[in-house]
Amino acid sequence: MSRKVLISLLFYSQLAICTLVNAQPVVSASIKPLQLIAAAITADITAYNEPVLIMGPAQDPHHPFLRPSERRAMYEADILLWVGPQLEAALADVVNQSSSAIIHAYELTQDKGLAIPGVIDPHVWLSTQNARQIAAALAEQLLVQDAGNYQNYSKNLNEFNNSMNELDADINATLEQLIDIPFAVYHNAFSYYEHQYGLVHIASYTDNEEMQPGIRKVMEVREILAANNVSCLVLEPSNNPEEISQLTGRDMDLVNIDILGFDYAANKTGYRDFMLGITQSIKECLQP
Repeated sequence: MSRKVLISLLFYSQLAICTLVNAQPVVSASIKPLQLIAAAITADITAYNEPVLIMGPAQDPHHPFLRPSERRAMYEADILLWVGPQLEAALADVVNQSSSAIIHAYELTQDKGLAIPGVIDPHVWLSTQNARQIAAALAEQLLVQDAGNYQNYSKNLNEFNNSMNELDADINATLEQLIDIPFAVYHNAFSYYEHQYGLVHIASYTDNEEMQPGIRKVMEVREILAANNVSCLVLEPSNNPEEISQLTGRDMDLVNIDILGFDYAANKTGYRDFMLGITQSIKECLQP
């Protein structure tokens, strides 16, 4: 066999291997928490198992400015996870033009998961009940598109559900002695987490993080904080602690929680680590 023929055979062999590897479905997620859930289901199956994240830390899910590469990642995905127009209205046109299999997390969880009656709250990923539904829907699509990995996806889904059972037990044990301690949130974004684990915030400044509270609302919250001796206020990274300290009218512990989870790696335990991080922050704020 000539050297030229041998090189050609090696080249086409490598090409065939790459083609087989890339035949695995490409999963894209609009926001980091959905990527964390997806990573648990695709973990250890191929060398390209990390789902693609569409919107990074510099993006606002409400008002994203997608680069061409981010739009391409949405169009080229075999399976696309997004919350829905309840959170990412600006993505609706791009999603509708995609040929991907679409998982609409908000609709899915309202039908089968944990819903908050009477309100449209898009922060569905802050409940392990909802995370289970999202993971199951993704596994179902992966099994359709990649039946050869049936056992691997099924194993990952089973391990994810088991880890959620353990996570729920850990969170409930952590918060058990703290449930009756009053606290406040700046942005009313934690309803799913609170509803699942028995917490209830006593006051919030805004239901819409894009809307600043007026003076009447600020005074109303001040009265509630003082009357109930509230010492814990939960913020998000977009909030300015110094400005909000001036709104409270009292000394308080301010805890900053990133509900988009950008500090967590997209791997098998990423979503669990993210929820435990939220729990630890709330515990530290509530503890006397």
